[in-house]
Amino acid sequence: MARTYNQDCILAHALDLLGERWTLLIIRDLFLGPQRFGDLQAALPGIGANLLSKRLKELEEAGLIEAVSTGDARGRYRLTDTGEALRPSIRTMMKWSIMYFFERPESCPARECIYTDNLQPDSVALAIEIFAAYCPEPDNNYVAHILIDDFPYTIYNMNGQMTVRRGGDGPAVATIISDVATIMQSFRMELSLEEARSRMKMSGDQKALAHLLRCIVHKEVHGDSNVTPLAASF
Repeated sequence: MARTYNQDCILAHALDLLGERWTLLIIRDLFLGPQRFGDLQAALPGIGANLLSKRLKELEEAGLIEAVSTGDARGRYRLTDTGEALRPSIRTMMKWSIMYFFERPESCPARECIYTDNLQPDSVALAIEIFAAYCPEPDNNYVAHILIDDFPYTIYNMNGQMTVRRGGDGPAVATIISDVATIMQSFRMELSLEEARSRMKMSGDQKALAHLLRCIVHKEVHGDSNVTPLAASF
């Protein structure tokens, strides 16, 4: 990295590596699985091709991502194990952001995005991971599929930790078909469990489905709390 804080501090060294604009957002998008260059650029409106190339090269040199050949001219980028290790930290930052902006007295784009039903399915899929941390079931290991506005994802709930990946080609014990609006309204406690279920299509293992619904539909759990929706889960 060209710029540095020049401080003998481990946080400063981490920020030297991760603090450049777009870097953490590239890593965030790769949490859901490998992406081609064009897919990353489309998911990050505002970043130019030259800057994206520069950031990808920096992350590759740092050992956080790697280029994967797919047998055609358009390879993909994926996280290394070192890059994947950033997932808990970025989850925590996202949770902190929810709390911070909910407590601000003034309206702002960050607060308003929670109240929109027009988010990208990738953002909603990552949010399911965040809320699953408050519904741990270490003995309920399963693989499930969820389609959000026809975008498929695979959910791995293993040893009390949930990870979501793009795609739904592999085997799964349960499937939920839903949309961004239903899931976001469920997060915000605007829908009861019965209302949310009526707007979803579900099949498969009932224990896995029950856990997934608890991670998505919060009204029964937090409906009597005098707290802001979503923030209740924290």
